[in-house]
Amino acid sequence: MKNKVYAGFVLIFSFLLSIGCGAEETSDATDTNSNNNEGETFKIVSFLAADHAFTEGIVPIWIDKMEEATDGAVTFEWIGGPESVPLEEQFDAVVNGTAEVGFNVSSYYGHLMPETHSLNLSPHTPEEERENGYFDYLQERFNEQNLEYAGRWLGPSPYYFWTNEKIESLDDLKGLRMRSNPTYDGILQRLEVNPVTVSPADVYTSLERNMVDGFGFPLLGPHDSGWTEVTEYIVDEPFLNQNGTILFNKQAFDSLSPDIQEKIKEANAEFEHDMIEHFNEKNEKEWEAIQEAGVEKITLSDEDSEKFQGFVESAFWEKLENEAPEEVGTLRELFENE
Repeated sequence: MKNKVYAGFVLIFSFLLSIGCGAEETSDATDTNSNNNEGETFKIVSFLAADHAFTEGIVPIWIDKMEEATDGAVTFEWIGGPESVPLEEQFDAVVNGTAEVGFNVSSYYGHLMPETHSLNLSPHTPEEERENGYFDYLQERFNEQNLEYAGRWLGPSPYYFWTNEKIESLDDLKGLRMRSNPTYDGILQRLEVNPVTVSPADVYTSLERNMVDGFGFPLLGPHDSGWTEVTEYIVDEPFLNQNGTILFNKQAFDSLSPDIQEKIKEANAEFEHDMIEHFNEKNEKEWEAIQEAGVEKITLSDEDSEKFQGFVESAFWEKLENEAPEEVGTLRELFENE
């Protein structure tokens, strides 16, 4: 009888022990799942609307690439552009996690991180930036803002000056009124051009009514916006690198497993390569479109071209020296690292 009681006691104890172990395993699994967002959807906000020439193709390409790379462990929802989150709030929205991913440009957050104006000045391709230390430099700076820097997304899409005055030399620009923004102001001042602040929504009317003689903008966008209807020339002197960045909220990114994080990093490096091909094809087609629309291409002399690029470089280094003087030495070293 005692043996039966003892056997029964052992059976009950073993059963209780197995329940406890199961509970502990469940708790561990719950803790593990609570430390990552895999299986959840990350919201994306962009500084341009979903139907803009810059974003309409490239953001969906990025989403497909990330979801494929992670086997769907992370999915992404593009909630839109300024119509979803006001432009001036988008950087902070990613910092505080209102959105987990932002497709933005440093033009709209450079006042908070002046060293990111260097994105415009970098002479390197995205691949070179990952190899020479510039990517890591930016990553450290963004981490300080509670952000994870995934890479570039906008380019090659340099800027151009478009005019309604036929320019045969840089001297012909003097005294003109050009629609500008902080990206071009210093350059225009060196060219003795008068910068005029005009919102994108008012550019067409400003050109039509001769309130401005031209504007600065990349190749893509003006034709879709109708500006080429009231613009006669484009100066074929591309300048500056693009400053588009893909930024993750750091808590959201860190919540992913190391394996998924690594897959996202590798996929972003591949995406940058795909992006170059994407924009090269779009730019080639856009040149045809704007010339068919009647916009004439103007080519500067070699002497004026060299002088113009010197103005661009000096304007941006001066901007960095004024706003981020402690970073200038490091940036010069990174950019001179061929």
